[in-house]
Amino acid sequence: MTNGYIIAWTAMAITVASCWSSLSVAEDAQPTLSETLAWMDSTYNPHSNTGGSWGHNVFETHDSDGKITAKRASTFTYDGCQITLYSEDYPFGLDGLHWTTTYRFNLRDLDPNAVTTDSMVEFRSHNQEPIVEEDIHTVYPKNYPKLEGTEQETRSNGRTFFIVFYMDDIPYIERFVKAFRHAIALCGGKSSIF
Repeated sequence: MTNGYIIAWTAMAITVASCWSSLSVAEDAQPTLSETLAWMDSTYNPHSNTGGSWGHNVFETHDSDGKITAKRASTFTYDGCQITLYSEDYPFGLDGLHWTTTYRFNLRDLDPNAVTTDSMVEFRSHNQEPIVEEDIHTVYPKNYPKLEGTEQETRSNGRTFFIVFYMDDIPYIERFVKAFRHAIALCGGKSSIF
């Protein structure tokens, strides 16, 4: 009878240890790149027209009367580690400028620790190398005082070392930065040497 109890207790201990080990492995599992980018897309980009979230991609400033003085928004798309970020500044106030910027970059080229947060989140490239493609389109209002002649818009493209995401929620910014850093790491991004 004693051997029966020992065998039963041993079997139970092995089962509990096995379950505990499986639970521990499940808790340690990190989201994949696909899962991370899907979460970022579903929470940052607006999907309200398809029944999803409103998104956290807009930043507005207001004057003392509550009138909007500046509005900036950005959305992104992804294909694996390749990201395209589209940002837009809406015309308000005296300037009345309307500009759009498109950034194209690979997550592996970013430094997961070179992050600045405020009402926006700025990520920088590894060693601040100008490897982020940047296309800027600016449309000026007809009465813009600094214009000469009929030049109403400009286009430029080049390279930069930073990208900017606009956001509307401070607690969300922390979550987004955590997810973005995780995606950078999964794509092989490295910290700058200094």
